[in-house]
Amino acid sequence: MTDQRFLYADIAPPSAAVTGDGIYTYAVPEKLQRVLEIGQLVRVPLRRRLEPGIVTRLHDVTPDFELRPVDSIVEPEFVLPAWAMEVAEWMAATTRCGFYDAAQPFLPPGELHASEPWIRIVPGAVPKPDELTQLQSRVIEMLGERSSMSLADARRRAGSRLTSVIPELERLGLVERFNRPIDRIPAERTERLIRVHSTDEKIAGRSAKQRKTLEQLRQQSRLSRTADLPLLRYRDVIALEGVDGASLRALAEKGAIEFIELPISMYEREVEPSSPPLLSRAQAVAWHDIERQLQRRSARPMLVHGVTGSGKTELYLRAAAWSEREGLGTVVLVPEIALATQVVRRFEERFPGRVAVIHSELSDSDRYATWNAIARGERSIVVGPRSALFAPVPKLGAIVIDEEQDSAYKQDTIPRYQAIRLAHKLAQTRGASLILGSATPSVETFYAARRGAFTLVSLPDRVGYSPGGLDNEQRDRILEMPDVDIVDMRHEVKATGAALISSPLQELIGSSLERAEQSIILLNRRGMSTIVICRVCTRSIDCPHCDIPLVYHRDMQRLLCHRCGFQMRPVQRCPECDGPLDYFGAGTQRIEAEAARLFPGARVMRVDRDSIRRLGGYDSTIRRIQRGDVDIVVGTQIVAKGLDFPRVTAVGVVQADSALYLPDFRSAERTFQLLTQVAGRAGRRSTRGRVVVQTYTPRHYAIQAAAKHDYTGFYEREIEFRAQQRYPPFSRLIRLSMRDRSDETCREEGETLAAEINDVIRANGFEAEVFGPAPAFVAKIRDTYQWQIIVRGEVTGFADLISAIPLRAPWTIDVDPQSLL
Repeated sequence: MTDQRFLYADIAPPSAAVTGDGIYTYAVPEKLQRVLEIGQLVRVPLRRRLEPGIVTRLHDVTPDFELRPVDSIVEPEFVLPAWAMEVAEWMAATTRCGFYDAAQPFLPPGELHASEPWIRIVPGAVPKPDELTQLQSRVIEMLGERSSMSLADARRRAGSRLTSVIPELERLGLVERFNRPIDRIPAERTERLIRVHSTDEKIAGRSAKQRKTLEQLRQQSRLSRTADLPLLRYRDVIALEGVDGASLRALAEKGAIEFIELPISMYEREVEPSSPPLLSRAQAVAWHDIERQLQRRSARPMLVHGVTGSGKTELYLRAAAWSEREGLGTVVLVPEIALATQVVRRFEERFPGRVAVIHSELSDSDRYATWNAIARGERSIVVGPRSALFAPVPKLGAIVIDEEQDSAYKQDTIPRYQAIRLAHKLAQTRGASLILGSATPSVETFYAARRGAFTLVSLPDRVGYSPGGLDNEQRDRILEMPDVDIVDMRHEVKATGAALISSPLQELIGSSLERAEQSIILLNRRGMSTIVICRVCTRSIDCPHCDIPLVYHRDMQRLLCHRCGFQMRPVQRCPECDGPLDYFGAGTQRIEAEAARLFPGARVMRVDRDSIRRLGGYDSTIRRIQRGDVDIVVGTQIVAKGLDFPRVTAVGVVQADSALYLPDFRSAERTFQLLTQVAGRAGRRSTRGRVVVQTYTPRHYAIQAAAKHDYTGFYEREIEFRAQQRYPPFSRLIRLSMRDRSDETCREEGETLAAEINDVIRANGFEAEVFGPAPAFVAKIRDTYQWQIIVRGEVTGFADLISAIPLRAPWTIDVDPQSLL
């Protein structure tokens, strides 16, 4: 609230407009002129309806056009903090979206539900009944019975539309209107607790049940560490032998116990936190560098480059512990919650009751309760995917981004932000430190570290392991990285005819089974076969709505499109020439079947997006592997990232080069990262692992470097290629794309926009060039054609180029696109 009176407000409502900043000017009603604040969430008229909006500026500059007034303040009131406003403004500019779109992720869950008008008596107003009409007095009387009511309810009870009554009461200063969400904001889920005041058996009198209940309460109270008056969960107590609801209610009436309802976020079963293990010497050196930067509250990013199994997570835990001691919060990003259950578990064990986990599967009430617990400071450590960056941590000490190279950190819908850039801006704005971690950093990140823009922290070796952590003898024991053998499938197919699982991989899995160890076979593709091709005309069976081949799924007996979901029964004859069809390629189902055939006594399980649903979900699937219920895991990249399987000693990669020649400059980088990540699953305990990589291009530098666990060697070759071709980090990219039912319309619109962009580049002297328009790699989806334009610009002055790009519907813009496919 401000003491100054402002007549006008610049407000950002949701806007479908592609151009402009999405900010409109409104008149401020007199009743709000001393109330509105910058960052406040309000309701404003937009077109023919009321929409939420965020106040971005308050001023007295009279515009030369007619204004509509601000309708009301959204209740419950919410004001975005200054740091969120600054970051939202930056994000709107750097991603070319409206301010509201950039600020919306910072708003509390449930604030944006549809609203309806309510009325209430103005605080301190004293109505004079002799000056009011009968209907006006009736409204005042109804409001006196309640603190407020909806306008619709008031009309219904008064039997009138109240068209002139309410405005007159507002003019007299007796009644005010406000808007309230129609769907109430989700309530926090509560936990019913029992506060034990006394367990003296005399209270029970002659009731044997009450005496038994008191005895149980006495025993449970001894186990509780809660001060003098123990708090016990009702659901735990009622489950005890000899305890029932009637006895508990009777003891409550006698004052022996008290029933309490608390938000779940305010009560957790007390768990002894796990003790931090002894650091290896390499970890200790790395932690010294990280701690020094935390103490300085430096926003300069730190890159923890450590091989798989080198102990990066322990450094993240130490950073969170440092922030806890300083009264600060920590945000920990993981690519996907489903792929990071072990990271979440370690944080919850180290900081019981302090960790909030954010993910898309939370219910509305849980999401709201979690948001409030974070805002109140009850949960100071937030773990989640990229959206966790918007958590309302009151005082932020550190942001940690695990597996920083992962493409999941790029948002593919508005606002299309890159999480690492956003995290850096947040760290600068809030005085926090930024820690990035990866065994295979993105080329752009490692380039920045090499040039000194980031602090580079290295963990070059795997650390020894024991369930209780390292002891003095183990702290310098280095585990060897797994041996990697490259199998040239061109020679293998000629020599043995084994096109799916080569003889070296068969031998590796066989020896692993003999030692009762586990194996992983990776194929980054789903389905039984890749494509179905006619032997005569060589045409593939494609989706009629997209321009990609259908994939055969044997368990469903269907040909499926993995783009739009189209499916059809398998066919035996070509629909074009009636020739016979061949089912070529390999999918996870086919590898699963081949593994079961080669190893008939082994327990084989397929893990991909399709099978996980059938297996009971991701967590259930991972637990089965960790328990040793499976001998051979056949999976996609789901099993390649961030998981610790103690019994896995053998890994095989089928078709390692399948993504190498896609028309995207990051294809080699992604291949190297995937091979390195899956190889890291082998031999993470005392037994040295082995990996077999099957490929038709064994000499490619990405495959050779992955086989040697040589990130630096890969980086040197890749950065040379990027420099020659002027790809990032030596430039930055903008991707503009559009979809339309007409291929010709896409081409014409693309040529027009490309010409306009070239005009802007020449007029402003930008160092930039335009590629396209051209059809996208997947040129047709759901009967809609896709075209794109790529703009490549110099790093210096790129922000000006972003803001100058001409843009209109139906074109969308993606700054720093993760993929060009």
